[in-house]
Amino acid sequence: MKMFTASDGWPFYLQPDGTLTDTPNPEDSDLGFDSLDQLMQFDDESREATLEERKLAAKNRYNHRSWISNCN
Repeated sequence: MKMFTASDGWPFYLQPDGTLTDTPNPEDSDLGFDSLDQLMQFDDESREATLEERKLAAKNRYNHRSWISNCN
């Protein structure tokens, strides 16, 4: 799955239907765009994420899930 990074570092994942969501699973998303063009109109400094950014986003998702699990 392609990941794009907004100018502020926020990740967005390109879904099969062409939308972008702030989580790989669109059902967990609370921020999204209808298309890559819409993201670029909102933030023209957005770009495809680097491997390091992808790894950091995955680590952050893992840490967040772990934190939520420990709160229950």
